[in-house]
Order: sequence, then structure tokens, then C-alpha cells
Amino acid sequence: MIYDGNWQAIRDFISGRTRFLVTTHVHPDGDAIGSQMAIAHYLRQMGKKVLLINCDPTPPYFQFLDAGEEIAIYDPEMHDAQIATVDGCIVVDISDWKRLAGIGRVIQRHQLPVACIDHHIPTDDMGEVHVCVQEASSTGEMVYDFLMDSKADWTPAMVDAVYAGILTDTGSFRFSNTTAKTHVIAADLLNRGAHYRAIYEEVYEKNSKQRTLLMARLLQEMHFECEDRLAYFSLSQQMLRETGAELWETEGFSELPRHIARVEVSLMFTETADGHTKVSFRSKGRVAINGMASLFGGGGHKYASGATLATGLQETVEMVVREAKKLFS
Repeated sequence: MIYDGNWQAIRDFISGRTRFLVTTHVHPDGDAIGSQMAIAHYLRQMGKKVLLINCDPTPPYFQFLDAGEEIAIYDPEMHDAQIATVDGCIVVDISDWKRLAGIGRVIQRHQLPVACIDHHIPTDDMGEVHVCVQEASSTGEMVYDFLMDSKADWTPAMVDAVYAGILTDTGSFRFSNTTAKTHVIAADLLNRGAHYRAIYEEVYEKNSKQRTLLMARLLQEMHFECEDRLAYFSLSQQMLRETGAELWETEGFSELPRHIARVEVSLMFTETADGHTKVSFRSKGRVAINGMASLFGGGGHKYASGATLATGLQETVEMVVREAKKLFS
């Protein structure tokens, strides 16, 4: 089901069930965690039991959204039986079974009912209720609409969770997905008591020394092509070892070239522990890059996409940069 102006389908999905799994994609970001927690708080208001499980840990700078440390890290031996007992699953911020990893496989194996709330271009048909608004700045913005339409009792935790989701997915309201509606929603959340300064500090002002040193390395080794309109850099496993930074600390690094004059498109190549390469495609909003991402088996938004290739770092860099240059030919 595609969103048609009211949220009754989601409420109907919720009303007939008592025990829910709420989950999101691998490598969860602020929008994923914020949306997940806001939905969980709402479900509990409705008297529902909630199971929160993700395949990857919550990054420390989003841990404040889960102050009670309720989100479990998926363990097949511990959680498969638990997941099988729910009578409904709500998936947020993803429309791709592959990016639900092991949790997605359990849901599919047991044919559990699924409702999906997401703002990305759908890769899969996610369940019996699939609400997708690609024009929304974030899933947090959609969750705000749902909570307002459902006349939810806004608690401080819900306010902060939705605000954090919108803040992070819009790059502090500077990305091209930011609209007038986004600012109106943010203003309403501030009126409801969003701890905007504390949220900003948690997310953006607590970098470790290791993350800072890694950022410096990447900036120093950035490459430019096409009269500086294309920028790219590579993050190897060796760099992580040398700086002592953790992979989760690279969140947001793909946005670094956006600050550079003339750069229109940026690419971040990340070597994974198994020798594959993750590519993050970013655009300032004048050159669409989701088509290029799809060429390499990925996808995403028009100006922010990603792909993972089963090739080594250097080979992937050469292959993708060669294709990216065609955007400016």
C-alpha cells in the first residue's frame, strides 16, 4: 500500500495485534533509531508489547535515544524463537529485505505480518501495509505525520526521537530533502519541548580523537576530477587500524566533500572486513546519482545513494570513478 493521505491502514494493522517487533536496517542511523523508538513508545501507549531488535549496534552518538538500552543486537540462538512469537512487525526506514539481514530472513521464514514506514525508493514490497513517501525528508517526518494523525500523547522521548531523525537525515536542515514542511514540523517539535541543543551536541559534538584523526587522513588524501566537480576518497581497513577508529565512527564522512566549493558529486569508498567495498554516492542536488548507484547493484535517493560491491578497494575505485566521470562529460 502506498500512502494516500491518511494513516488508517497502519492503525488497523496495529489495533488487531498485541505483540510487535519493531526493527530497522543494518548500520542504523539517526533517522532509523529515532523512528524506531518513536513508534515503540506509541505502541506502548496503545497497550502493546514491543520487541526491539536490530542486526547492528546503535552507534554511541544515538544511544541517548535508547536510554534504557532496550534495543537488542540480533542473535539467532537468542532471538529467532522470540521473533516467531510476535503477531506483527513494523519495519522503519527501509524497503529492502536484504538490508534487514538475519532479522528479515526470520520474518520471511515465519511469514510474519509486516507494516513498513519508509521514505526511500522501494526495492521490495515490504509486507501487507507498505507506506512509502519518497518526498518526505525522512522517515521521522512520516512518523510525525502518523503520530499527529493518530492523536498520540507526545512524550519528551517521542519528541526528541522524531526531532533527531529529521535533524540527522536532513544534515541539520541543509540537504536538498529539506522542505518548508520540514521546518514547520521542527518548529512544532521545538514548541513541544525538543531538547534541540542537547541533541545536536550528542550527535555532532562528541567526536573521539580517533575519529578526528581518521577524518584528517581522509581529507588529506581526497582526490578531485572533472575540474573539481567530482571528489572521492577511500577508507581502508589499514586506516582504521592505524588511527584506532571504529567503523561506526565513519558515519557522516560521506558528506565531507559537500563543504568544498565546486564539488557537485562525491564518492566515499569503504573497504569492509571481508574485502568487499561499500560506496556512498552523494550529490549537492544538481546532479542525480541514484542511477549510477543502481548500475552497481545499489540504490537510494536521487542525491544520496549507496552500493556494496564484491570487489577490492582499488578495483572498485577505478571502476566507479570511471563511470562517475561520465556524469560530467
